[in-house]
Amino acid sequence: MTNIPVYLTAEKHHILIVGATTAAMAKLALFMDTGVRLTLVGHGALDAAQSAGLTPALTGNQTLTIQDRPFDQDDLTDKSLVYIGVKDDITEERVLRLASTRKLPVNVIDKPAKSNFITPAQFTRGPLQVAFSSGGSAPVFVRRLRSSLERILPPSLGVLANAAGNMRGRIKSIIPDSTRRRLFWDRLYDNAGRYADMDQSEVEKLVIEAACNHRVGATTGQVQIVGAGPGDPDLLTIKAHRALQQADVIVYDRLVSRDVLALARRDADLIFVGKREGEHGVGQEGICRILVDEALAGKRVVRLKGGDPLLFARASEELDALRANDIHTEIVPGISAYQGIAASTQIPLTDRKASSSLTLVTGHLKDGAFKDWARLSGEGQTLAIYMGVKGAPRISAGLLNQGVSPSTPVAVVENGTRANERRFYGTLAGLPELVASNKVKSPALLLIGDVVENALDLNQFEHESLLRAQNG
Repeated sequence: MTNIPVYLTAEKHHILIVGATTAAMAKLALFMDTGVRLTLVGHGALDAAQSAGLTPALTGNQTLTIQDRPFDQDDLTDKSLVYIGVKDDITEERVLRLASTRKLPVNVIDKPAKSNFITPAQFTRGPLQVAFSSGGSAPVFVRRLRSSLERILPPSLGVLANAAGNMRGRIKSIIPDSTRRRLFWDRLYDNAGRYADMDQSEVEKLVIEAACNHRVGATTGQVQIVGAGPGDPDLLTIKAHRALQQADVIVYDRLVSRDVLALARRDADLIFVGKREGEHGVGQEGICRILVDEALAGKRVVRLKGGDPLLFARASEELDALRANDIHTEIVPGISAYQGIAASTQIPLTDRKASSSLTLVTGHLKDGAFKDWARLSGEGQTLAIYMGVKGAPRISAGLLNQGVSPSTPVAVVENGTRANERRFYGTLAGLPELVASNKVKSPALLLIGDVVENALDLNQFEHESLLRAQNG
């Protein structure tokens, strides 16, 4: 970081702007409503300010003084910051030299090499203020960041933030419990759009009503069962990200990546309940007990599961336990492994020429048996198998014994969508050797079907081998 981010208390400072250029007027407009004292100096300054609608008579800003005359060194007296926006190089150098002699922070507008401070791009919603800077390295990125916030945060958030500031003490008296109060503010933020086109008094009245309703509501917390996706944090939904930021407790599985966990609120309690084959940890009953106990303690709980929480994730058992205790529960879907891997490998799971159906199954069957899998795979079909690494020999043998072609293309993708993703391609007959020789480990997904031939990185040799095998 090459810049020091600092906010100055506006009413305690006095800014000098030298010049009558468009750039100088832009800086003047930026500070007009902050409460800072402003002095604008320069030949033609009054006309420029009038044209921009920035004179005290037009704005009612009594902290602004305009001097329509050339700069004088006495203009630097008692100033905190100096902006230079002139077209005359001689004047620019003079102001810069005199300001530097007095050790004043000076900004030559649009000339960072001559400046000793910068003014970052800003985004505001009422009292909420965010500043963006790349130190001049990536101004387009700064603009995109600001526009992203402008797009997703409604203007009514500013009015709501003002209301929150005015009523903090009153809300604290209505909701004395700190955890419940934080949940209240979180929910208010999430629903900021409801307060659009309302004035301050209307918003404050509704906020008080919401606080009273929150106080008399259920005493328990809530549980959100959230899909963490296959590992890439960029694949999280906005709602899942929000849940991680608001959770008091996060109960997470082994398949949840560290990059996803890094998005959690810093002071949230993280409880690992991951399972491995032969190592069940706290077990499913223990997981259910943790969820219920934390929610009954008034906490906001996130049950974080890899992929989508309703797909091969035993969500039904957790839902039964939560419903039995009348705990408010919400499910936030996630991108499952088959979707993320199809995207990263660019394998279309259905294709007009090769596949009209997609079937998802788990390779980890309770009795270890494979029944009627031939109807799920073969010509015109795509089969995605979760948790199938250890059972690859049985899966291959079962499908072959039921008549599926040995030359059916297969993809094995380990750690799909993550930085350490590995991909291997072969045929159904060679599936066991493909897994064994490459030492594939879970989590991995098996994709079986002709659509595999569309994979982005299937090399030409493998592609020709598959075609030769299919042609007999």
